[in-house]
Amino acid sequence: MSEALDQLVERAINDKSFRKLLFKDLDKALEGYPVSDEERTLLENLDETNFDEFAGGLGSRTTKGFMPGTG
Repeated sequence: MSEALDQLVERAINDKSFRKLLFKDLDKALEGYPVSDEERTLLENLDETNFDEFAGGLGSRTTKGFMPGTG
């Protein structure tokens, strides 16, 4: 997974308004995130339910540093 996709997933986990945008207007949500065509396809196939499963499968990689006192 690219650093851009890592950053996007982290933001979607921590920013509820961005997360809503991700599912409502993917093109706008991806502005500034140079994801690959394969990663874009992956995101197009996610919804709020399977996004949680996808992000949860990434484990501490996406949540590292976001809890107070852990980063």
